[in-house]
Amino acid sequence: MKKIEIGVCSFARTSSSRCKEKMIRPFGNSSLSDIFLEKLAIVGDNVFFGGYEPIFKEKCEYHNVPFIQRSYESANIDEPASKIYEILNDQPYEYFLLVNACLPFLKVKSILSFLELCTIDDKPKFAVFKKNNFYTDRDGKPYNFSNKLSTINTKNVKQVNEFAHVFYFFKKSYFVENGWYWDWKDLSYIEINESLETFDIDTEEQFMMAEAIWKGLNY
Repeated sequence: MKKIEIGVCSFARTSSSRCKEKMIRPFGNSSLSDIFLEKLAIVGDNVFFGGYEPIFKEKCEYHNVPFIQRSYESANIDEPASKIYEILNDQPYEYFLLVNACLPFLKVKSILSFLELCTIDDKPKFAVFKKNNFYTDRDGKPYNFSNKLSTINTKNVKQVNEFAHVFYFFKKSYFVENGWYWDWKDLSYIEINESLETFDIDTEEQFMMAEAIWKGLNY
């Protein structure tokens, strides 16, 4: 597979319920949108950014990143994916690498490294963290360990995957036909390190924590 067949993209909206206008409000000396668009511009060819509100188009023009206009509905619903990302149906790529724009510390080289993995074959790929801890269901039933343990030691648990919500790689034709990213049985889970790079901002508290780190590290 050639990189030219892969569209590297992300989307944003102002209607986040858990962290109001997180993509456009001040974050340190910038904003989450500007921080991400600077990196997307460096990634180079075959990139684009989708948004509904005019401010996202303005930011894309400033950073010289192609802008794709979303519908009002797609930017203001939480599901289904087929509607949220409906504009992908009309984009001239065979595959998409969707990158989470809410990770201010994510490095360009990490995006490019994952992009290289996507060119190995045409299987869908999803980033995960390997977790080595004890997990139960909501009723307390052990998930990855025996309830006959004689001590609590993480050496005695089976590792599990946690969705990283950083990179999503999938084929356009499957998405168009099925309204979903992939067939789960065909999905390749790509392990990435959980670190500051993967700090995902979803809530007000996470926004404040990330901004404090950003300022403390003099970004």
